[in-house]
Formats: sequence, C-alpha cells, structure tokens
Amino acid sequence: MDKKETQKRLKIFVFLLSIAFIALGIRLFYLQVVMANQWELVSENNTLRTLSVDARRGDIITSDKKVLATSKPVFTVSIMAGISDEELDYVAGSLEDILQDESVTAEVIKEKIDSHSRRFEPVEIKKLIPDEPGTWEIITKIEERRRDLPGVVINEKPMRNYPEEQLSGHILGFVTQITQGQLEARKEDNYRLNDKFGQSGIEQAFELLNLEGTKVGLRGKKGLYQVEVDVHSRIVKDSGIILPATPGDNLELTIDYDLQKAMEQSMNEVISGLDNPKANAAGAVLLDVKNGDILALASAPYVNPNDFVDGSFNDSIVKNYYNNSDLAPGFNRAVQGVYPPGSTFKPITAMAALASGRVDTSDTIVCKGAYWRPPYIKCWDVHGTVDFYKALAISCNTYFQDAGYKAGIDEIDWVAKDFGLGQPLDVLGISGENKGILPTPQWKSNLGSILVDREFERKKQNLEKEYATKLAEARTFEEREVVLAQKERDLRILETDKKIQYNFNTTWQDFDTFNTSIGQGSNSYSMLQMANYVATLANGGKRWQPHLIKRITDPEGNVIKTYEPELINQVGVSQEIMTETRKGMVGVTSPGGTAYSVFKDFPADIKVGAKTGTAQTGRRGDNPDEDFHGVFIAFAPADDPQIAFAGIVEYGEHGGSTAGQIARAVFREYFGLNEKVDSIALYK
Repeated sequence: MDKKETQKRLKIFVFLLSIAFIALGIRLFYLQVVMANQWELVSENNTLRTLSVDARRGDIITSDKKVLATSKPVFTVSIMAGISDEELDYVAGSLEDILQDESVTAEVIKEKIDSHSRRFEPVEIKKLIPDEPGTWEIITKIEERRRDLPGVVINEKPMRNYPEEQLSGHILGFVTQITQGQLEARKEDNYRLNDKFGQSGIEQAFELLNLEGTKVGLRGKKGLYQVEVDVHSRIVKDSGIILPATPGDNLELTIDYDLQKAMEQSMNEVISGLDNPKANAAGAVLLDVKNGDILALASAPYVNPNDFVDGSFNDSIVKNYYNNSDLAPGFNRAVQGVYPPGSTFKPITAMAALASGRVDTSDTIVCKGAYWRPPYIKCWDVHGTVDFYKALAISCNTYFQDAGYKAGIDEIDWVAKDFGLGQPLDVLGISGENKGILPTPQWKSNLGSILVDREFERKKQNLEKEYATKLAEARTFEEREVVLAQKERDLRILETDKKIQYNFNTTWQDFDTFNTSIGQGSNSYSMLQMANYVATLANGGKRWQPHLIKRITDPEGNVIKTYEPELINQVGVSQEIMTETRKGMVGVTSPGGTAYSVFKDFPADIKVGAKTGTAQTGRRGDNPDEDFHGVFIAFAPADDPQIAFAGIVEYGEHGGSTAGQIARAVFREYFGLNEKVDSIALYK
C-alpha cells in the first residue's frame, strides 16, 4: 500500500474518531447538564419513601356533649417493603423475641409480609399502647437495635377509643382492619390494606358517605410524610410531613348520656337479679314522643367496642364471651330481636275494637278464667265483670279475645299497621333491623301454602323411597303389581291429606284472631317498633321517624348536616279513641293495676301510662306454661306525654317486675327523680 493511500485512510480514521468524540461529548453534555434535574430526581426517588399519615376518626358524642368515641395516640411497629428474605428471617425472629406476644410469632410476621399485596407500603406488625405495661421497654429495645433491624419502623398513629367502654356499644359498633372485600369495594376511596374500617353500627354507617356530591364521614383524609432509606430499607433520615392529615367529621347523636347510662345499669341489675339461667338478655328503647329522637337504646349482654380495637379480642376469655352462641352479645335485642308482645299489644286491640263501632268503653263481659269460644284460651285469673278500662288495668285476656273477635282481624291489622308494627323503620345509623311479623289472613295464606307444600314434598319423597325398596324386593310380576297398587293408594291418601292441611293452614281461623288480640300467636316486633307505637299513641297519633343522628360537624365545629324530625304518618284512629286508650293505660299504674307498684312513689304530677306483658316465648323446647318473656311499654307524663318506653327481658316472667324496672329507672332519671349513675355494673 503506497504512502498516499495510507494517509488517506488515516485522515478518514481521524475524522470518524473526531465525530465519535464529538457525539460522546454531546451525549455527556445532555446527560450531565440538560437532564441533570431529572436524574437528580431519579436519584432521590431511589432513597426517598413517601408514606401515609393516618387521620384520626371523627368523634361521636351524645346530645349533651359527652364523648362516646374518639381517638388516642398509639405506636405501631411496622416493616418496610424491600428487605431481602434473609433479612426478613432475622427481623421476624428478633421481633418475636422483643415483642413477647404469643400471637405475633416469627411465622405470623412472615405470613403478613408474604400476603401483603401492596409492596410499597409498610406492614403493621403490632400496636403498642402507651399506657400499657411494657410498651416503653419494647420501644427502647427496638430503637437500640435499629441498625440491626432493617425495614423496622415505629410510628405514632391514632387508634379508635371508646372512653365509656361498653356504654352504647351496640349503637356505636366498632372498627377493625379493613377486609379484602371492603378494600376491593372501596377502590375509588383510596383505602389501603392497613386502614381501619367501621364494621357495624354508626361506625359502619358513617364510615364515608356521599352527601350531595361531597364525601363526609368519620374517616378522615390521610396525610403524607417522607423518609430517606438506605439500600437495606433502613431509615437514615426523617424528612417530615409534607401533607398534614385531616381529621374525620364528628357526629352528634340524639342519645342522652345519663338516660343511656341509667338504662344500661338498670338492665344489667335486673338480669343479674333473676334466678332463671336462661334470663341473660334484654333490650329497650326510649323515645321523645314529640319528634322521634332516640334518647336511649340498649341491649344486653353488652358489647365493648374497645375489645375489637386494642387487641383484647385475642384474649381467650374475651373471645369466648363474644363467640358464646347462647349469650350472642353481638345481637342487638332492641333492634334485631323480635318478640311476641304479649299483653303490650292489647292497646292496639282496644283501639281497633272501639274503631270498629262494635265495642264501647262501657260494655262489659264476665271473665270466668277462660274465653268461652274454642279453643278456650285461658286468662291469667278469674276477673268477673270487666269493662274497657278495667280490662286494660288488670290485663284480662278474656275481654280482649272477645273485643278482638268483635272487631275482626282486618280492623286489628289496620290499626297495628297504622301504628307501624311489622314494618321496617330504616333508622339511619342502625343496621340489621328486623321488621318482625304482623299476622294477617294473607300472610297466613302465603306462609301456610309454602309450609304445606314443603311438608307434602318431604312425605312424597319418603314414600317414593319406601316403595322403591319394596319394588326392588318384589320377585314376581304379580308382587310388583300389588306394590304399585299400594303405592298409588298411598299417594291418593297423601294428596287428600295435603288438601285438608292446605285448607286449614292457609285459612284464617277464629283462634288466630284470639291469639293475635292478646299479643300471642305469630305476633313479633322489635322494641324499637313497640316504642314507636307507644310514642304515636302518646302524642295523639303523629308517627315520627325515629332518628339517632342529630347533626354532622366538620373538625372545626361547622355544621355540615342537621337531621330534622320527619313525620311519616298521622294515624286514622280518632283522638277520642286514643284518649280513652291512654286513660286505660294510666289505670295500669293506678291502685289495682298490674304495674301499680312500679311507679307508686312517683309524684302526683307525673302520672305514667303503661302496659305490662307476660309473653309466651314461642321458642322450640320452651314450656308454654313456664317460660315467659317480660315485656313492658310506658309513656309519661300522662297529661302531656314527653317520653315513651318499650323493653323486654328474655325469660323475665312478668313485665312489671323486670322490664318495668328498667322503665322506672329511666323515667326517674328523665324527671330528675333518679340518683346520678356513677358506673355500670359489668357482668363479663
């Protein structure tokens, strides 16, 4: 190769090399100068973690400003995402040794991490409550070993707290960690795996709701803070809060603190004073008759919402208490429970009888201890000659069976429905309401046909099985023909029996009217419905929508929403009839009445209208002659009613001596006659 060719190639090489260096320089300039900010941000994101700051839930307070639910600060031990499996094994074992909690083992910790779907969020391992023994020792140990515990962080966050323990527990409900199903259902609301969520009662109903396009509720808005971590997810610097959390909205209830406390204390005292081992439950409601405010609502056995928040539920004794199917403490007897009203239904029958025009207050009957029409249902005593007022005062079954028979079931059903019995009330903030049963001819027809068809199909299937076996055992054609003929005959007999049963069980009978008239048979209502019916009778026929929430306010105290009283019905029963019925109920608490002893020491200007009930339970296995619920309804003052009560003590026998005592305590508190209640008798 000549010299010229060599120089030419060398020039080309130098040219290409120059271009390469120029391109490299341009690229370096672009990366180091033009893209400097972006790469700086990428670098920071590799070391900075943005974490959420939990917001405190809104407070729930009574109408007299007593706090029933609030939040208090606690510490949480969590593990940051990003640590290796080897590091996790070491951290989990170390935390098991430090925490000394049998429910938080190394395996449990690793399972929590493995099941954690949101890898960028810390996983909460345990809460540490400041006022509990050992909390500060645990925090100190973790802090001392922070360099050896990659990914472990301790944060302060708000925890739900119920200062009054079990007071209003069934009303409030409780919060626990959000479930996977709730997490999926609330995607648009930005919930996360460690978030707390209302699981029942007001906590659930007002978790977060859409109010005219605006999200309001007990749940607050999370804030944000940043931490700087090293490659092992160890925090090397806390950069502080970059967005503060916003507390949730507050709820003011219609509940009166002292009345609620008096009701729950009395309820527990009544139950503890009964000898029957079955008598361990009760429910009661107190309403303002002028606007439907729920002033007190209680159920026993109690629920302490703190047990589900602070970890107490993990204690075996507490867990056994809540899982006891006989006690069923989570069941709200005042709302979810429905019961035969017994004689507390008789004012309905009384109004229906007068409204029918077939009975007058001056009409009398002679009670000889049982009604004279089949099936001769007994009265609890032989009362002799009784009229309308005496019948209510002494609760004569014979009189009200006859009054119901004369009025007719359609008249009784019309009045009961007009007063709201057997119909859902849909109270905002109360879940799981049971509407109960108002028995009517149509209801019996529908139910009877279902039951008869079900029983017929059961018997038919048994018959088919029986003859399938006989046919299989038949050895000859003649034997088979005999078996088939027998089967055909038995099927015809079964069909005939079905028609007889259908006619009897779907047709309203006189005895159905007799049972309904005295609050037995298929009658079953909640105490909330019963209290509302009494309030409607007491105020002259205005059926208000019971309500539990008075107002919602924001964290600064500004009113977001006020819930006004809502009139849902003006009953068709005349004022005169209601006046006479209330007069008869005042006779119940007068000398000779079945509840005279309950209110006999009340001042003369505070007369009480009431009705006692001793209701057959109707429960399978109970003795109809021995097992009774104690039911009681009342209103006061009789001349200008302000409050109405309905209550039940399961297996409490006579209503006046059990549920009536709860009414007495609450009425004494309302009218300033009761001593202040300092504490609630617990029976855990």
